[in-house]
Amino acid sequence: MPPIPERLRGSPLLVISSFMFAVMAFCARTVAGRLSVGQVVCARFAIGLVFLAFYFPLTGTRPRMGRPGLWALRGIFGGGSVYFYFVAIDRLAVGPATLLNACWPICAAILGIFILGERVNGYLATGLMATTFGAGLVIWSTVQGGVGLTLGVGAWAGALSAVLSGAAVIALRALRGDTDAASIFLSFCFFGLLVGVPFAVQDWRPLSADMALPLLGVGLASVVAQMIFTYAMGYVTAAAGGITTQLTPAFSWLLGALLLGEPLHPLAMVGSLVCMGGVLWGTGLVPRLLIPAAKPSP
Repeated sequence: MPPIPERLRGSPLLVISSFMFAVMAFCARTVAGRLSVGQVVCARFAIGLVFLAFYFPLTGTRPRMGRPGLWALRGIFGGGSVYFYFVAIDRLAVGPATLLNACWPICAAILGIFILGERVNGYLATGLMATTFGAGLVIWSTVQGGVGLTLGVGAWAGALSAVLSGAAVIALRALRGDTDAASIFLSFCFFGLLVGVPFAVQDWRPLSADMALPLLGVGLASVVAQMIFTYAMGYVTAAAGGITTQLTPAFSWLLGALLLGEPLHPLAMVGSLVCMGGVLWGTGLVPRLLIPAAKPSP
């Protein structure tokens, strides 16, 4: 049999990663309102650092930081993205918050134009318009009564988390050529913890025994999801990775509806379908499925 292309090795792993990210969001939502966002962020990254404290000695490896500046930027952007993502989860239902964060592939593509000088094609332009419109519908569905046209903090936080995620993924893709997944994850956890500590100290709330399991779930699910995601991104393009991670909003919405009884607003559901379709179109998956590639002449 002909060898399987390396880029296909990452897709099944990204499906698992998407589900684990949804589990993380679900666990974070279960403690919303009882703990501050900063506390949940710190729990996520502290558990990640504990994992790495055992990982490196057991594997006999050491962290590699070939490009310290880029390595630090990956952690700073990623830590900021997680903070705003958890703010969105705290203020919104888990489904809409995850959907807004999942717009990061388009954000990464836009940032790639200005930072990496990448070209814009028709698919990206139309996908961007559809994604923006769909995300707008989701944000509009979160507007509280009596506020008029003023959007809530949760909606803005979800959108900002997508922008920062796009920047973090660009840094991640650049690092994966010569930096292992664990070293990149170390940057994410270290700088993410630094981002969360001031907010946790400012709004510290008492912990109770029933919060231990959800916080542990946030940390462990994020460790599994992020390690798999970082490893798999070494075998796929940023666009292909973004396509597969669009399963996360679907998983999150399902968990929120089944286990938390969160409502499924029609406007938000329509917006999510438009948004996910825009991402799939803009990153090129739908065009490749609808328009088969030309066969080379013999």
